[in-house]
Amino acid sequence: MNVREEEGQRLWEASGRPIVPSIDIDGRAMPILHISQIASLLDLPSDAIPAMPRLAFDTVNILSSWVELIDSMDFELLCKPTRSRQRSIRNLTVNTFHPFELLPEAWREGKFDWRPEDDGPREAALLDAPAIRAYARERLNDWQMFLLDVEQELETADDREVWSPRGTVPFSTVLTSQRWHAAFHHRQLTHFLREEEHPLVDGFDVEVIHDIDLPENVY
Repeated sequence: MNVREEEGQRLWEASGRPIVPSIDIDGRAMPILHISQIASLLDLPSDAIPAMPRLAFDTVNILSSWVELIDSMDFELLCKPTRSRQRSIRNLTVNTFHPFELLPEAWREGKFDWRPEDDGPREAALLDAPAIRAYARERLNDWQMFLLDVEQELETADDREVWSPRGTVPFSTVLTSQRWHAAFHHRQLTHFLREEEHPLVDGFDVEVIHDIDLPENVY
């Protein structure tokens, strides 16, 4: 619906004035940057959509949901150990979002130098809840801007080889891995919030994403 027309504007206002375009799923407005997100969210056939844009824009949904979920968490809850090897949500936020700082260089320069063992100093620099939220939001925004800049390249360019400390693989493999990694920890985040009886301000379920193939065990 067109938000400039009366009925569309009414629904847009009722939905909290979400970014346009958005799609409403069970009362939650999900911003749409790329048509592939619609296919993933509604489990529609996506054979006509190039694989890399679909994988990339799936991650936007996951990271956007993460940002919304931690927005209502205080510093104590963000630092409380979870059942993910006693790692805190602060730690998992760094572990999940930092790779998306590195993916633009992976695409442009063929280098993905991700070393999770170095997350400690990044985490330690986040001294309060606003800093943790800002860390996640800034990386999400930068990742979205990168995707909008290279959208046509992702649709048409050949896959390219990327070096990482774990070996040299195609960029699509790195992207698939980080999509899975973000979804795996997102599910742990929502599970942790339910255990803590913390209100879930976000209704996104990563398992609605087509072919995400998460294990049955949350942890």
